[in-house]
Amino acid sequence: MENKNSKHSLLLGLILFRLSLDFLYVFVLSNYYQKSILLSRGIFIYDFNLSKYLISILLFCGLSLFLVFKVVDHGEKASELFLLGLFLISYTPAISLYGLANLNSFYLVYLHVFWIILIVSVFIFKGRKSMNIIKKSRKKLDDESRYLLWQMIIFLSCLGVFLIAFKYNGLRLKLNFDTDSIYELRISARSYDMNKFVDYFRNNAMYIIFPFLGILVMKKKKIFLFLVVIYFQLLLYSIDNQKAALFILPASVLVYIFYRNKYFFRIPFLLIGINCLIFIEFISGKSDFLIKSLLERIYYLPSILGNGYFEFFLDSPPVIPFSSIFVKIGFVSEYAYGEGIAYILGLKFFNTSAISANTGIFGSAMSYGILGIVLVPIFYALLFKWFDKVTSNLETRIYISILIIQVYVITNVSIFVVVSSYGFILALFMLSLLNNNTKFSIEQTNFIKSQKR
Repeated sequence: MENKNSKHSLLLGLILFRLSLDFLYVFVLSNYYQKSILLSRGIFIYDFNLSKYLISILLFCGLSLFLVFKVVDHGEKASELFLLGLFLISYTPAISLYGLANLNSFYLVYLHVFWIILIVSVFIFKGRKSMNIIKKSRKKLDDESRYLLWQMIIFLSCLGVFLIAFKYNGLRLKLNFDTDSIYELRISARSYDMNKFVDYFRNNAMYIIFPFLGILVMKKKKIFLFLVVIYFQLLLYSIDNQKAALFILPASVLVYIFYRNKYFFRIPFLLIGINCLIFIEFISGKSDFLIKSLLERIYYLPSILGNGYFEFFLDSPPVIPFSSIFVKIGFVSEYAYGEGIAYILGLKFFNTSAISANTGIFGSAMSYGILGIVLVPIFYALLFKWFDKVTSNLETRIYISILIIQVYVITNVSIFVVVSSYGFILALFMLSLLNNNTKFSIEQTNFIKSQKR
């Protein structure tokens, strides 16, 4: 009965969150967008259509019902957290735009083909416990070997970040927090001409290694080591002033401190509270931090760009994954997107190729054509199932910060970039070293403990 009541509460929270987001789009973003360095370039649209808005509400409620009463069990599994997070910050603003920006009806069709496949795939994979998606290795590493491997990865990460920071900025901490200046610094940072290996290494360290390490050393109350982790994260931020590098570590620690499994069903209400703060900030006129970082950057910009990708690729040839490799070996000639699709569309949307128009989830799937719309959600569902596997005996708050980071990344870049450059595969590997490893003294989930009693 308690779980049923929790599910009803979750459904109510999803609906209220959707309505609060619509409200902010109409009354806040439509008045703020001209001050935005990106939205003011002609990509923001407010053109309310009542019939499309009502259709979007019905479809949203239908998918919400299936998610809450068929997919979600106890909120203990990583796949449930992934799906809920993406549903809130990606699907909700995307479907919201259909009625509020009067979008093409084909957009609605393609969007729901993608999301229905994703939700149903997660439902199918999550329910098949015996499914051998990940084959067990014939020879399993013992706890001591896994612990030593973990320590070696940490040492190499620290050494690598130190060398990269020394080469590109002389170990100087450039703590610039002005948004406009940050974009200029990012553009100038391209002159560093970092090779792809260095870029991948840096992102994996920034998004996975140090936030994860910060949680573990804080859990053991090793203050000096925690300060060292902060220093390395600031070094990463100072290379090209990616705001994510600045906020990931403190956000990870706060989530670890305050999150409990019972909060899963309250996540929409937490976001509604934050949406209230966005509106208070707007009417006060004293700041626009929440409007910029949450309402614009996290909620609506990826969805607006997702619609832009949809309109572009509806009549254009699809992107070829790993095209640079195929061009070099001669399998592809005269490739239309050799400069990089994000920069080509940056020129189209923002009138400058200096700003990349990156987007993830639906928009990036659309860039691969109809095959992308069908296959990308299935691949994501498989990745979420794998995440369930490597976190089966870990307390949720140990890994939830990594999961939240990956939800943010998934909404902003393509699936191939998610698994390579932003550390999804590395996260799976690092978590597998911790899972069921007595050397770390990581607690099990309360759900698993109760099952063993």
